Amino acid sequence: MKRIICFMLSVVLVFSCCIIVSAAEDDTPVIFVPGFIETIMGVNVDEYNEEQLWPFTVQTVVGKIASDSPALITLLAGLIFGNFDKLGARLGKDAEEVLHKLTCNPDGSSDYGIESFPQDPELCNVGYLSKHKSGKYLAMAAIAEDVASKTDPDRTFVFCYNSQLDSLELASQLRSFIRSVKEYTGSGKVRLCSHSYGGQIIAAYFYRYPEDRDIKKAVMIYPALAGTDAIKYILEADADVPFDDILVFVENLLSSPTEIEKLCRKDLFHYINEFASSGLAELAGMWRYWGSMYSLCSNEYYELLKEEFLDPVESAPIKEANDIIHYDMIPNLRRIFENCQSEGIDVSIISGSGIQECLGGDDNTDVLLPVKLVTGASCTKYGEHFCDGYEAKGSVCSNAKHNHVSPAMNIDASTAFLPENTWFVEGVFHGAYPNQDYTMTLIEKLLLTDDIEDVYSDPGYPQFGFSDNINMGISFSFDESKAGFISSDDNCLIIKNLNDIAPVKILSVTASGLDIKFDAVKTTVILPGKSVKIKFSGSVPEVKAKLTEISVKYVERASVNTLKRGFTVDNL
Repeated sequence: MKRIICFMLSVVLVFSCCIIVSAAEDDTPVIFVPGFIETIMGVNVDEYNEEQLWPFTVQTVVGKIASDSPALITLLAGLIFGNFDKLGARLGKDAEEVLHKLTCNPDGSSDYGIESFPQDPELCNVGYLSKHKSGKYLAMAAIAEDVASKTDPDRTFVFCYNSQLDSLELASQLRSFIRSVKEYTGSGKVRLCSHSYGGQIIAAYFYRYPEDRDIKKAVMIYPALAGTDAIKYILEADADVPFDDILVFVENLLSSPTEIEKLCRKDLFHYINEFASSGLAELAGMWRYWGSMYSLCSNEYYELLKEEFLDPVESAPIKEANDIIHYDMIPNLRRIFENCQSEGIDVSIISGSGIQECLGGDDNTDVLLPVKLVTGASCTKYGEHFCDGYEAKGSVCSNAKHNHVSPAMNIDASTAFLPENTWFVEGVFHGAYPNQDYTMTLIEKLLLTDDIEDVYSDPGYPQFGFSDNINMGISFSFDESKAGFISSDDNCLIIKNLNDIAPVKILSVTASGLDIKFDAVKTTVILPGKSVKIKFSGSVPEVKAKLTEISVKYVERASVNTLKRGFTVDNL
């Protein structure tokens, strides 16, 4: 009897160890699906020989500038007289001449056989790409290489594709690639991680092949699920660039508090719009018949642009595919993702927020994609907020215990495609996630572990977070409430210096609409990477869903800055 019991215990122990090892060493392959024009396109693209058209090679740019230098010098001189539009038109024309082989026929086909890097798992794994191409073909390089270092570079892949194609066609190619990766690795499933257009491609894959059971996880970073209004401005060559946001965008990408705006004159910025619009006008013909442009167009402007730029007969293939995307797929995104979850597929969405759209418009965006189109959430216009006392609509999540309204009271995620599995990070620009430690670690946790099941799993990653890019200078939150909230339990504001090199000096802290005062802080210096606590006096009113704006004025590298952030009073 004892032997039987010992044998059974041994079996249980071995089985338990197998489970632990399996959970700790998940070798499910990872496939990265990059964004629009994030992979190389060219003619006769293969491992050894190619005519690379996108992105520009250094030789191509230098050669074009040299051949066109007399005209460019004349146009540069004309900037003195404000002739920015002429320079923009010339550069746009030069770019069109370099990229003319990327022009499609009215039916979306190409006369040049445009390709991307081969969709061969043996060539598209990070181990091979890093070793043989020095990352040349490695789209989403920062996150791909980081994930590969934590798993296995040879089981981490990049799906390379032709960005001219509509998302339904690319979904078919993705399906083939997934099957190739499964065969190559011997794995039954894969994990997907996408950026921007890659997110819509994944959604199209789920839409088109609901019977497939190949996916374990899908993490979508700033996905262009329902497109963007920016396509209208691109095709119509009508740029209306918001000065402040674009300059901060550049600083954000540089991940440095360079204070570029101090080098620029705002009264000259309208010339930049002329420059951009005239350049776009010269390039408009190149991508007019790209199926992807219409896949990426928001539903609001799809009919308008289809009528304006596509011939009913000659462009029928482009219209046929994109009609399906806009009239059936996009309106059913919530059902598509809920079906994935019911099949055991973990789907997560990460969205940037709090920034005005770069080419015009007044939506709350990540500078390119409106939050409402990325996530399905209800949003106010940029710079606006819900009224005090606002209650979530609850059309998707009606659980009264779930607070899906952002601290800045400008996003209601209770209407989102996936309210429990969508994260919003304020101040994060489209494509700048590699410069955000907060966002990068969130992505990796969602993709590589089972630590985070939903937006309530980890207090360190609430549904509404904030950028920790060094360009932001500082970050702050109250000591007892979760990020973005304040209540009577709080005693002080914790301010962190995000710069790991230079100290910052706090000049003042104020709260609008609240009868609280912060201690004198003019002598408070925060060392690089460190935090300080600023106490306050007064009482927080016993109300719920009341917005207050906390403003911190500080000095960094002899520059005076003010960071304002919306907080919700949650004191009932």
